[in-house]
Amino acid sequence: MKRLKFFIKENKDACIAMSVMLLLTAVCFIVSYHSLALVMLVASVLYGGYVYYRFNVKYRRIPVDSGDALSSLTIDLLTKINFPIVMVAPDDSVVWYNKAFSDNKEYFGAVKYGQNSKELCGGAFAHSVLKKNKEKYDIKTGGKVFTVYPAEVPGMGVNYCIAMLSDASDKANLEKLLKNRNLVVGYAAVDNAAEVSSYLQEGYRSTVAKAYNELSAWVSGMNGIVREYDRDKYIIFVNDEDFAPNISKKFDILEKINNTVAGDSNRLTLSMSFARIDGTLVEKEAAASSALDYAFQRGGAQVIVKTETGSTSYGGQIKAIERTTKIKSRVTADKLKELMLAASNVIVMGHKNIDVDAIAAACATARFAMELQKKVNVVVNADDAALEAALALLDGLDEYDNVFVDRVRGQELLGPDTLVVVVDVSNPLIFEAVDIYKNARNVAIIDHHVQTNEFEVTPLLQYIDPTASSCSELMCEILEQAFQRTALKTGEAELLYAGIMLDTQRLTRNMGVRTFGAAMYLRLDAKMLAKAQGLFKPDIKEYTKQAVFRKNTSIYKDCIGISYYDGDSLPENHVMASIAADGMLDISNVRASFALCTVGSNVHVSGRSDGSINVALILEKLGGGGRFEAAATVMKDTTIEKAMEQLRSAIDKHFEEKNSGGNV
Repeated sequence: MKRLKFFIKENKDACIAMSVMLLLTAVCFIVSYHSLALVMLVASVLYGGYVYYRFNVKYRRIPVDSGDALSSLTIDLLTKINFPIVMVAPDDSVVWYNKAFSDNKEYFGAVKYGQNSKELCGGAFAHSVLKKNKEKYDIKTGGKVFTVYPAEVPGMGVNYCIAMLSDASDKANLEKLLKNRNLVVGYAAVDNAAEVSSYLQEGYRSTVAKAYNELSAWVSGMNGIVREYDRDKYIIFVNDEDFAPNISKKFDILEKINNTVAGDSNRLTLSMSFARIDGTLVEKEAAASSALDYAFQRGGAQVIVKTETGSTSYGGQIKAIERTTKIKSRVTADKLKELMLAASNVIVMGHKNIDVDAIAAACATARFAMELQKKVNVVVNADDAALEAALALLDGLDEYDNVFVDRVRGQELLGPDTLVVVVDVSNPLIFEAVDIYKNARNVAIIDHHVQTNEFEVTPLLQYIDPTASSCSELMCEILEQAFQRTALKTGEAELLYAGIMLDTQRLTRNMGVRTFGAAMYLRLDAKMLAKAQGLFKPDIKEYTKQAVFRKNTSIYKDCIGISYYDGDSLPENHVMASIAADGMLDISNVRASFALCTVGSNVHVSGRSDGSINVALILEKLGGGGRFEAAATVMKDTTIEKAMEQLRSAIDKHFEEKNSGGNV
C-alpha cells in the first residue's frame, strides 16, 4: 500500500493518462468496438509498464519509506553530487549511497546495499555514531582525512542517518604544519643559586658554565635558541615539532646536567618551564613564567610543561636543598603584616583531618594578627581527634576564648576585605573550608608541602617551602622576623614545638639547621618540653591499633614497607597511619613506607621516606601529594585490597619511570 501511494504521488500525470485510456477502453467494449477496445487495452498496459519500469530505474536504491523525506529533485542532486554520501538504516544496514562513495573503494572499501555499515571505516558510519554526533567529526582512512557531516532524515515511521564526507586532508596537513611550527616559549634557571654559591665559592661560575653548556647543546639540538637574560636565568624558543620528543624522553636533559656537575657540586639543580599553548608570545611568556614559579614551589630540579589542559611535571628526584638564609622569611613577614593591616579581619584555616602542625601554625598566624590588633578567627572541625589535646596547651590564654569557629561561622565572618590565611596545605581540595577560600578576595598560603596543583587565582602571598621540616618551623621564622620573642605565649610556643616534633618524628628525621634555629627561638625549658611531648603519648586504643599495623606489615620490592589497619573506620585512623608509616622506617633496609587505613568509606594512605625515594611523586599518581619524605592521599569509595593494588601499581610505575633514563 505504501509503495502504491508513493508510485501514484511520483507519477501523478501518468496515472491520470492511464485512467483516461482505461476509461476509453471500457467505453469501446460497451459500444461493441472490440477491436479498438483491444488496441486501447494493450496500449494502456504497455504505457503502464513503461511508467512502472521508469519508476523502478529511478528509485530502485531508495526505500519507499523515505519518500516523504526525499523528493525526486533531492535524489537527483545527491546522486550527482561529487561528495561521497551514504545512508544507513537504524539496523545499521546500508540503504543508499551515491557514485562518489562507491568510486572511493581505496578509502571506504567495497560497499553494497544491505551491508552492515559497521564494516566500513571501523564503524564510522554506524547509525548510532551518526545519530550521536550532531556536529561534524573527522575520520582517518587510507592515508587521508575526511570530515563527516552527519544528518538525521525522518522517513515514514523510520529515521535514517546520512553521512556526507568532505576531503579534509589538505586542511589537516596545514594544521599539522602550523602546530609543528608553533613556537614553544620556555624558561630555565638555577633554582638554588643562593644556597649553592656559598658552598662552591670560586667554583660556582665554572659549575654553572658546565650546566649551561649542556643546556645550550640540548636547545641547539632542537634548532632552538637559548639566551641568558639575567644571572643564571635563561629564556628558550623552540618549534613544537622539535620539542615534542622530549615528552617521551621524560626530559633526560635534567639527568645529563646533574651528571655533568656531579661530585661536590651536585647540590646545583636546574628547573625549567615551557608554555606549549596557543596564543600570542605575550601569553606564552606569561604562562612559562608562571610554570617556572610552580616548579620552584614544588622543590625545583624539574620541568613543568604548560598545555591547554593543565601542567605536567617531570623530574623532582633530587631532594631540594634547605635554605640557610632567612631573607625569604623576612620578606614574607613584611608582606603578611602589610596584608593584615589592610584587612578588616583575618580568617585562618589548615587542612581537613587537622594535625598538631597545622593547629600550631594556625595559632602562630592568629598570634601574628593579635599583635597587629586585628580580629582573627581559626576555622576548625571540632570532631578532629588532634584538636582537643593540642588546644589544652592554650588553656588560660583568654585571647583564644572566641577564636575557634566552625566553617559555617567562618563563612559568616567572611567579608570583602577579609584576609584568609591557609597554613600547612596548598591543595584546595583538602582545605578545611573550601567555600571560604573560593569566596575570599584576599588569600595568603604558607605551606611546607610540595605544591601539586597550580592555583586558579594567584594568592596575594604564596610562601611554599618544601625544604622546611614543618609549617610550624616556617611560622617560627616568620614570627622571629616580625616581633620580639616575648610576643609568643608559653602555650603557643609549646604547641609550635609539638608541631615540629610531629613532622620530624620527634626530632629524628627531616631536620636541618633551620629546625634547630626554630627550637632555639621557642626557648622551651624542660617542663615545657615535657608538656609538648605529652601530646604524642598514645592511649590504650591507639597503642592497640599500632600493634595491628605492625602485625600487618610486609616488604615490597625489598625496600618498601607497606602496612594496613582495617579494624574500624574512625576519623582518627589517619593519625595512626602516619605514626605507623614513620615507625616502619626503623625496619632494616626499608627506604620508604606506606600505611593504609579506612576512614569512613575512604582509604587514607600515609607515605614516609628516608630521603632516598620521593614518596610525594608516588602518591601524586593516586591523587595525593606532600613533600619528598612525607606525603599522603585519600582514595575515595574503595577498599583496603583495591587501594593496596593501586598503591603497588603506582610504586611499580614510579620505579619504571625512574629506571627508564628519565627523571619523573
